[in-house]
Amino acid sequence: MLIIRLYFILFCQEVLYVFGWGSVGHSLVARLAQSQLNSTTNHWLDNYIPSNLPDDLSLIASWPDIILYLDSNPFDYNDWQWSRELHFINTPDWNCTYISTRDCLNNRCIEGALKNYSQRLIDNNCDYIQQQEALFFLVHFVGDVHQPLHCGFKGDFGGNSVKGLFLNGTNETNLHTIWDVEIITNHINQHFQSDINLYYNYLESLMLNQSLNINETYDNYKLWIDESVNYVCKQVYFDDNNIKINGSLNFTLGYDYFNRNWPLVDQRLAQGGRRLGSLLNQLAKSRSSTKLPPDVQALIIVLCIEFIIGIIAVIGVYRYKRPINPETQPLLS
Repeated sequence: MLIIRLYFILFCQEVLYVFGWGSVGHSLVARLAQSQLNSTTNHWLDNYIPSNLPDDLSLIASWPDIILYLDSNPFDYNDWQWSRELHFINTPDWNCTYISTRDCLNNRCIEGALKNYSQRLIDNNCDYIQQQEALFFLVHFVGDVHQPLHCGFKGDFGGNSVKGLFLNGTNETNLHTIWDVEIITNHINQHFQSDINLYYNYLESLMLNQSLNINETYDNYKLWIDESVNYVCKQVYFDDNNIKINGSLNFTLGYDYFNRNWPLVDQRLAQGGRRLGSLLNQLAKSRSSTKLPPDVQALIIVLCIEFIIGIIAVIGVYRYKRPINPETQPLLS
């Protein structure tokens, strides 16, 4: 266990820096959320970001994906496969209703993960590494749940087995990848001069002007899932001609599909950022203490030991060099 935890620290400090922003969508949600944090929350969360990285949540937003694959985590990717099912929920095909007792057995789904890690982040029974891990998962999963196909159909694995071509491309893709990556990438390239910062500024403005749903709370995870399920059934699976996509046949999706769906991608990214920021601010109010990083704890222990040794050494030197009072010496005969 100690070796795994030490690797977790090293992985955060070294591998994350190599991957930079990771997935564009996740980094945007994290940046939007961080722009909404108050100073108390920011200071609290900075404690969990590796010390050699800027205090930027976007740098850790894709960690839960990175750890799953051999090419990005060659040391222990097998040890993290248990977390795969936490990235999504799948409903029966075209059922269009999420029922947790059916679709999230034993809380092994994204709703269960959101509940679990939001509590672990502020649970005093969890140590620093467990809370750091909880933050990384939480930032990522709030992004995932707002991508509609992370709340997709069981039969096609959330669109992963629905394959075809997109925007005159010649390489086969799948519906899930289109929503994870390709709509965002083409949107930035075509509408924002290939500049992600221009896109971020647009999303931030959109986020600040979004209205809250009636009775929406900061941790209404089921509402977020229900929204994605609804978009899957009413929009995601309909092609350029607004005809339902046949998952058993290869699709060809063009600009009508792209132009109909990029506004929804914008909306979901902005909602994800706003909701993640609100969730983190509320959790900051609920915490009772802040755990220190292991390296800081070790430094404090070393300094305390050095201080005690110093005090003992000073006392020893003082006693050794203390002048002898002649009046206390025995008389010589």
